Amino acid sequence: MKRKSNIGIALYIHIPYCIKKCNYCDFVSFNYTSEKLEAYTKCLTKEIEIFCDSLGYDGLNISTIYFGGGTPSLLTPKELSKIIKVIKKYFETKNVTEFTIEANPETVNLSKFIEYRELGVNRVSLGAQSFNEQTLKVLGRVHNAKRIYSAFETLRKAGFKNINLDLMFSLPGETMKETMFSLKEAIKLNPEHISYYSLIIEDGTPFFKMQNTLELPDNEEEFLEYSKGIKLLKENGYKQYEISNFARDEYFSKHNIQYWKNFPYVGFGISAASYIQRKRTKNFSNIISYCKKVKEGNLPISSAEHLTGKKAKAEHIIMNLRMTKGANKRNYYLRFGNFMETDFGNEIGSLKQQKLVKESKNYLSLTKKGMYVANVVFEKFLP
Repeated sequence: MKRKSNIGIALYIHIPYCIKKCNYCDFVSFNYTSEKLEAYTKCLTKEIEIFCDSLGYDGLNISTIYFGGGTPSLLTPKELSKIIKVIKKYFETKNVTEFTIEANPETVNLSKFIEYRELGVNRVSLGAQSFNEQTLKVLGRVHNAKRIYSAFETLRKAGFKNINLDLMFSLPGETMKETMFSLKEAIKLNPEHISYYSLIIEDGTPFFKMQNTLELPDNEEEFLEYSKGIKLLKENGYKQYEISNFARDEYFSKHNIQYWKNFPYVGFGISAASYIQRKRTKNFSNIISYCKKVKEGNLPISSAEHLTGKKAKAEHIIMNLRMTKGANKRNYYLRFGNFMETDFGNEIGSLKQQKLVKESKNYLSLTKKGMYVANVVFEKFLP
């Protein structure tokens, strides 16, 4: 029996293969071979079938699709077509307005991306990270700066009119001048969207093991890189709509806004997460466990949690606060049947005193200082 949804669901697909894992990356990814990716694609499409058949979600309305990783642009058009075919079989896709695929510059070629576009992909998120050659080497990137320019030009030739560039700051050994050079080069390419975010040293990465030898900027320098970056982006017509995301009008990431507004989403693939009817699930991060469960006809879920009470309310506020507009008080009341100020009056009062949040009649939002130390703000709300 088909169950229709009036709310568009954000659909995420995780492709966990890379030509080479970067020194800062803690996402679930593995070294690529065509054989591994082909076998994984079979498990992935099987998981979609199991999910829809066993839970009765056949026919869910999808509003956005996002292929992340890893490096999803390692998929051949044939493999991507197989995945899309299964998605269209089980989901209502006529209302999809944004279909994004992440890509690294070294995987971009004209014929493949023309086929991607013909399959429905209408947005590409290109992982540039830096335009400084030495920095790219330190990060462990496969491409050089020249490849970023050529990949971007190829995407335009392939017909893509909605491109995001990922760019990092607070990078090892980089001066302020070099960081701003990267950002200026990104702006010169005139993408519709730029993600400008700080390097975070994550446990288990090569950078974590060598962090004592990395020449990282101190907190004051990092804040200046963030502030000057925001100013430069705004001067060039990019509106900040989230802590690390900037875009021209009409090009805000619809998929990510689904997350930040705490709307439902479904994730497929290793380590992917889903959030439906306030139940959050996460798939196995171990490729053997993931494929074993799927081949047995079971969902590869490693953990599940029903979000209730104050935790559900806190997570709603936290996700909303990522956006510059902030958390809508009326929407909070309609969702939880209580006022935000009643549930979190002490927390909000304390954060206002520290000038980390500001309040209007309709919204609670982060200040400029609050955006820089957002995690400090978020922790205040958690039970």
